[in-house]
Amino acid sequence: MTIFKCKMCGGDMTVERSTGIAVCDYCGTKQTLPQFTDESSELLYNRGNSYLMQNEFDKAENIFNQLLSINPQDAEIYWDLVMCRYGVTFVKDSKSGQYIPTCNRTHYLPIFQDENYKNAIKFSFGDKKEYYQSNAKMIDNIQKGIIAVSKKEKPFDIFISYKETNQDGSRTKDSIEAQKLYEKLTAQGYKVFFSRITLEDKAGTQYEPYIYAALSSSKVMLTVCSSRENIESAWVKNEWSRFLTLRQKDPSKTLIPLYFDMSKENLPEEFSVISSQDIKQDDFEQELLRGIKKLIPTPIVLKERKKKRNKILSRIGIVALLGIIIVVICSIPWLMKLPQYNAAMQLYYDKNYPKATWAFDAMGDYRNSEEMKSKCELSWRKSIASIAVDVDLSGSTNGSYYVTPNGTVEAFDYNPGNANKNINIDEHGKIVSISSNNPLYALHEDGYIDNVAENNNLSDTSEWHNIVQISPIFNFYTNVALRSDGKLIHGNLSNEYNEEESDKWLSDISSWENIVSFDYCYSRFGAGGLMDAAFVTVDSNGFVHIASYDVEGVGIRGIETVENFQNVKEIDIEINMDYSEVEQSIVKYLNAVAITSDGKIISCIDGKYSEYDSDDIVDVEIGVEYDDDYNSQYFVCELHSDGTLCKNGSNKDLLTDVVYLNDGFVVTRSGSIYGGNYKNYKSGLDNYKNYKSGSDKLESTNVKTRVYDEWLERFN
Repeated sequence: MTIFKCKMCGGDMTVERSTGIAVCDYCGTKQTLPQFTDESSELLYNRGNSYLMQNEFDKAENIFNQLLSINPQDAEIYWDLVMCRYGVTFVKDSKSGQYIPTCNRTHYLPIFQDENYKNAIKFSFGDKKEYYQSNAKMIDNIQKGIIAVSKKEKPFDIFISYKETNQDGSRTKDSIEAQKLYEKLTAQGYKVFFSRITLEDKAGTQYEPYIYAALSSSKVMLTVCSSRENIESAWVKNEWSRFLTLRQKDPSKTLIPLYFDMSKENLPEEFSVISSQDIKQDDFEQELLRGIKKLIPTPIVLKERKKKRNKILSRIGIVALLGIIIVVICSIPWLMKLPQYNAAMQLYYDKNYPKATWAFDAMGDYRNSEEMKSKCELSWRKSIASIAVDVDLSGSTNGSYYVTPNGTVEAFDYNPGNANKNINIDEHGKIVSISSNNPLYALHEDGYIDNVAENNNLSDTSEWHNIVQISPIFNFYTNVALRSDGKLIHGNLSNEYNEEESDKWLSDISSWENIVSFDYCYSRFGAGGLMDAAFVTVDSNGFVHIASYDVEGVGIRGIETVENFQNVKEIDIEINMDYSEVEQSIVKYLNAVAITSDGKIISCIDGKYSEYDSDDIVDVEIGVEYDDDYNSQYFVCELHSDGTLCKNGSNKDLLTDVVYLNDGFVVTRSGSIYGGNYKNYKSGLDNYKNYKSGSDKLESTNVKTRVYDEWLERFN
């Protein structure tokens, strides 16, 4: 005889091992129980059953899975896993006094098709099997009823998950903050599920259809919490864990954890790879609304209002209708631009920021085109930003810098140097991107660049506006910048000290048009003299343009191959100089790797062309390793959609949870910056990055940078 807890009332009861069926002495309910032969399993089972009664379905499921590994043919454990999947608890009916099942989790998959149910039937017989079958019919009917009710519900845009009451029954501060969000979001036109208001006229046993409908339809879930205890309370965890499960099937769903009066590190482990926000931050509301508007550009409520307006219009008399017709005729020029505007908006939603910028610019002051142009420009800037750089100009100007989460510029905690990092963000907004110049080059949110005149030896900087990407200095006075009109501009191409070392090799780039991004590579010698360099761009049609400088004039191989790259989205280049035993001389190759719009990775490394399917690769760079004799080996470094960074041809991950590759630096989802020897960065900080070792180790810089939405969106 074994003592178990009743699944209905929690009372003690005994079960005959031979049948596995018992009747509770307290509530009289017949139920099935497992047949264990050891006390430890019995105790573990009672713990899992306790979690099940408290609606801690995930915890209960973990317990039952442990027991299943010990007892793989126990029908009851499979049945209890079914109870967890459908969130089955038992509620006492006030009229009959009987305990009837209710479902707190809903699935479109019928219970009869559930694998755990099938195994419960497979390993059971007699009364036990009949018990499972009859209860499965009841659960299936409940599920069908929930789905039927939920289908009648209008879809929601946003689901707010929070804990409503404290243990003493008082309202939580989480609930108060959640209601503030509810009011702000509904004022914006969004349909928001907020249980305190949405479910106020519903009985407790009727909650599930409406919760299920809201979870299924909502594109965004906001979790609000002030403590680990609150966010992991049974009902709150039930909501966000179900939403995460739905998100696996529908990646367009987005969960945004919101916290206050607690540390970010105390959020559940499941949130560690999700970008969270502190409610108490000054710019919290603005950032949140901006993010939600990008995810849900056209709230459902607005569509409903449109329908109401159409009904009103249908009741307007002939006279009013004639007036409208006259207005419409007068508005034809305005209406003719509407398809153009919608097409521009679609480009923005498709994250084609360059073409969206140009489309809104062409529309002038139509509707909010100017505002949208600025928004597209900013997203374009962020998508190709460099947020960490090594400065290696000469002598005491060596240093390395990064953009902080606040949008300012700071030096790394090693070799900070003397380059000017005191960038003012008050007038032109936060820093988006930086480049290695002296004084330091910094691109602001509004497209303004600091220190243009100084770095380019210019008296007139009027052309330097609406910038989306910046390059470092190539020679003494030459920067390149990409403007939002798709044109490239550069500084002074002449070297007043040495005409042979001028940057006239860049003279043709100003004629290139519709450029969406660029990449570069260069090396220096002596007091800043240019050795070899290459500059490559991608235009809106996916074609590649190249300019290069070869100080010895022996030629750089592989350029022709790279010029033939087509349909390119992103590209990275490096110049490899290696001694040829055959030719008894230095041989130079332009190594390149690119992602194409049709889902391929193409590369040209040491003159050898390669092409393969990208699968889930979202970013690539050229990597290099050195052996003890400083012999180099180049390869493709891949960033996958799950955040893993690895070398092509190797199953070994260099790092996980990565969201962006920044020319030798690696940025994680949390904003941590890593550096490592997967890339031979131009500055030569060998004492820090340990290039010579040839190991796969990536070292943390112990700093945090700003992580842009434009990077994170690639993983959604």
